[in-house]
Amino acid sequence: MSQSARLKLVLALGAASIAFTGPASAQRIEEIIVTAQKREQSAQDVPIALTAYTGEFLRDFGLRELDEVSEFVPGLQVQLQSPNNPGLVVRGITSDSGSAQQEARVSLFVDGVAASRARGAIVELYDIERIEVLKGPQGTLFGRGAQIGAVSIVTNKPDLEKFGLSGRVGIGNDAAREYEAAVNVPVADTAAVRLAGIYRKRDGYIDNIAGGEALNGPEVTALRGSVRFEPSDVFALTAIVNFQEDDYTGTSFKSRRFAPQGGDTSPFTAAQLNRGEALGVERDLFNVTVQGEWTLSDSLSLTAITGYREFNSFEEFDADGTQAFALEFAEDAQGEQWSQEFRLNFSAGDRFEGFAGVSWFQEEGFQRVPFQTNERTLLTLLNPAAGPLILPNGQPNALVPSVSGLPLRTLARAEFTNSGENTAYEAFADGTFRLTPQLSITAGIRFTYEEQESGFQQSVDQTPSLTANVFPNRPFRSLSDEFESVVGRVVATYEPTDASLFYASVSKGRRPAIVNVGANVSNVLDAEEVWSYEAGGKVGLLENRLQLEGAVFLYDYSNFQTSVIVPNNPVAQAIDGGEADAAGFELAATAQLTDWALAFATYGYISAEFADTDENGNRQIFAGNTFRLTPEHSASAGMRFDAPLSDTLEAFFAPTFTWKSRVFFEDANQPGVEEGGYGLLNLRGGVQAASGAWALTAYVTNALDREYLIDAGNTGGLFGIPTFIAGPPRYYGVEASFRF
Repeated sequence: MSQSARLKLVLALGAASIAFTGPASAQRIEEIIVTAQKREQSAQDVPIALTAYTGEFLRDFGLRELDEVSEFVPGLQVQLQSPNNPGLVVRGITSDSGSAQQEARVSLFVDGVAASRARGAIVELYDIERIEVLKGPQGTLFGRGAQIGAVSIVTNKPDLEKFGLSGRVGIGNDAAREYEAAVNVPVADTAAVRLAGIYRKRDGYIDNIAGGEALNGPEVTALRGSVRFEPSDVFALTAIVNFQEDDYTGTSFKSRRFAPQGGDTSPFTAAQLNRGEALGVERDLFNVTVQGEWTLSDSLSLTAITGYREFNSFEEFDADGTQAFALEFAEDAQGEQWSQEFRLNFSAGDRFEGFAGVSWFQEEGFQRVPFQTNERTLLTLLNPAAGPLILPNGQPNALVPSVSGLPLRTLARAEFTNSGENTAYEAFADGTFRLTPQLSITAGIRFTYEEQESGFQQSVDQTPSLTANVFPNRPFRSLSDEFESVVGRVVATYEPTDASLFYASVSKGRRPAIVNVGANVSNVLDAEEVWSYEAGGKVGLLENRLQLEGAVFLYDYSNFQTSVIVPNNPVAQAIDGGEADAAGFELAATAQLTDWALAFATYGYISAEFADTDENGNRQIFAGNTFRLTPEHSASAGMRFDAPLSDTLEAFFAPTFTWKSRVFFEDANQPGVEEGGYGLLNLRGGVQAASGAWALTAYVTNALDREYLIDAGNTGGLFGIPTFIAGPPRYYGVEASFRF
């Protein structure tokens, strides 16, 4: 099927689901209660471009990782090289830096606590109550780091009223196996305990002929324990402890310029990456969250959230993507944070609802990048005139003579370390005043005071050498600064009927300033700011058997921060990219066709580019370029059929199709460092008890076995030898699950 034919299929499915009126007997679409505005509301009543999915939806469609969920959220892209190197993209803005000196643009929250640092952001989606994705500046609601959006993950909490037990076992190709379980136990009448866990493992899908396990193979163990205590009607306390351990095989960074011995340069075939078994990702996450809720009166309540999070991640990777011992890197990243928030919610009936509060956030972390190389091989990479990196016989070229009298060592090492410490104090308020039964105004503001300190050190273990000449020793140095900022929003909402809502908003977003310390730079980049103008609507039709949503937006950025390649440097340098803008629209439709058939479709369009000139009229470094990781078009469609076979047995079928247009992997928009448009078809089906007590499921992901890239460029691109990472091929398997 051609790309255009696939897109037409997606749009046809979407049009069919929108146009289908359904019989009068069809049930209504289940309401999703969210807390996007820090109070419980139906998702259809929130005047924000919001996509929310329940845990049941995630189970029905087999969505267990954030990148899988993002395929069904217009305006959201999640790139997942590995759990150590994700990229979250909302409406063109990427948040993926591993530097301890740079703050996120997209906030990710787990049970109300920020988990935005890229190296610690990816968590397993098991025993989930819901996911909320808010698009547009959300600093008023979620604080610093939510410049262009927020992703909120809410886990299942202990239930004081009933015992519950659920589990799932699955097997699949490439030696896949998964085990998941959750148990809920009430304790007396005032407390309950919930325990949940998951283990999954699958062999990698790219062989490494240099030895070791196949590349891109996941292994995850995650556990969660929570306790809820309700001694009275006016007080509740919930404590949650999470632990996750990731042990992935190496990432398939592969060169398209030099083939492995006996192989080819395709990213989808075997690679030849050095260090074999040593390649891979080892990452630990740990966090504790304690939330207290007090009902002070009929109109006033107080919430206190205390959070502690830490992550430790270590990745070994072959950055040149060849059998040459040239760019052998690792990354050691660690982070620790504490946070405290107090929020007072107020409600004056139908006239006014709002909240005000204060928060404190403190974090420290570092990113250490060890490097090792054979300097004769490195010289051929840095100086092509010295000969090819790989000889015609497939062996690395290590025969070049010395240069300028420098000794060329067979094993030279260097190390680059950046660090960051941040403390932030915030005060915020947000409220909705209803002028008439149909018209309301929402306004919010957040003040932030920040203290930041950054450090950098560069060292080489042996001098003189070629490595020491390229990466000279830099003793530790640091720089600190303080900042104050204000962001806010104003939203006008019109509700002509109980089942329709239209809104227009103006909001200001901000990414914190960067205290930027590197090998050759020590400066402060101004805070990146964006003004957002948005209008949208949400409509329920046919007694809420059909829901339609849409939004159109325009963003105007100043002091846009990006990263540029510094020749022969393994760490990209942050710069102020100047002016940029983005505009687009998003559509979504959900239809309950019958009691046993649900259909949905989404579509997103965005045009996001750097302006030709900065605010001073100077031509910009990326003038006219498209934002990285940003498809101009993206779409998804899916259906869920639950057909009765008897009074106690049902058959179900859940096909989905996702599609996105061309993506550049770097802001420089280098030709060849990109992925053309592609679509993915996933299928799930099986039989289940009509009561939902058990199910037997068969699944196929990437059913058409489409070859596509997850990423390109990477660290190798900093040295003129970009590498490419293949996406997963066709996967299939079976699962057995139960719930009671």
